[in-house]
Amino acid sequence: MLVTVPTHDDKDLAPAGKHSYYVLFPTPNLSADIDWKVMGNKYRDQMLRTMEERGYDGFADSIEVEHMTTPLDWQSQGMEQGAPFASAHTFFQTGPFRPRNMAKGFENVVFAGSGTQPGVGVPMVLISGRLAAERIVGPVN
Repeated sequence: MLVTVPTHDDKDLAPAGKHSYYVLFPTPNLSADIDWKVMGNKYRDQMLRTMEERGYDGFADSIEVEHMTTPLDWQSQGMEQGAPFASAHTFFQTGPFRPRNMAKGFENVVFAGSGTQPGVGVPMVLISGRLAAERIVGPVN
């Protein structure tokens, strides 16, 4: 699980005395046999229980406004199989196990983005872009 609280850095993102949270739990993509229209709210409830168990006491009861996103929402935004992290986010598709960023058989084809090494998230995607640029033009200063 990943929990971020952007209002710790920017108080203007919520009314005075309130906070905004972003809560991310890993989910299977749409190739799994899960009906997200049925399971979405059940998974949300399990997420909230897990948060309470891990020290976010009273979190569920303090929610005033929420927006839940499921793999169906990601698919409607054009993400293959409702997977926002490119490949299935399993152990063997993380970090060093992700697809290579160089095309086999081609010296001048490189890949950048969340679907290749080093991984997902803005910092990793920026690093992948830098790696791609360096492989094409040499070290970037």
